[in-house]
Amino acid sequence: MTVLTAPAVLAGCLAAALSAGAAFADNSLVGFPEDHAEGLHYGTVERGNITEELYTDREAIEAAKRGEPFPSGTVITLVDYRGGDLHRYVVMEKRDGWGALSPAGTGAGDWLFREFAADGTPNPAEDGTRCMSCHRPQARQDFVFTVDRMKSVE
Repeated sequence: MTVLTAPAVLAGCLAAALSAGAAFADNSLVGFPEDHAEGLHYGTVERGNITEELYTDREAIEAAKRGEPFPSGTVITLVDYRGGDLHRYVVMEKRDGWGALSPAGTGAGDWLFREFAADGTPNPAEDGTRCMSCHRPQARQDFVFTVDRMKSVE
């Protein structure tokens, strides 16, 4: 039986994406975070009838407090409610080397983004490109808008 290490799997995915001439990063690498509710809730953003609940882990919070880049493996989950009803999940995940999966000038560091419906199924209409383009100007904060909120978590 062959056992593949994470770097070997990543290298294979990268090679496949590049050989296929991918127009965007393969966000299928970002899985649905089953344990998002067990993560640390670090913020709520309200815009009209939209409420976004933000979750991550303690290691990410501590990196933000130290002013350091987020470690590989960081997952940030946005749970989006519209009019009080669960609408979708938006997940950003950082892994060493994932930045190479995005065509030049389109990525947001080593982060990939994926949207999931309220039932946890992936939304194939969203490839993460829109998310990456919005987060790109936040490069000084490792592409994360809510670093200041993380810093205030006890």
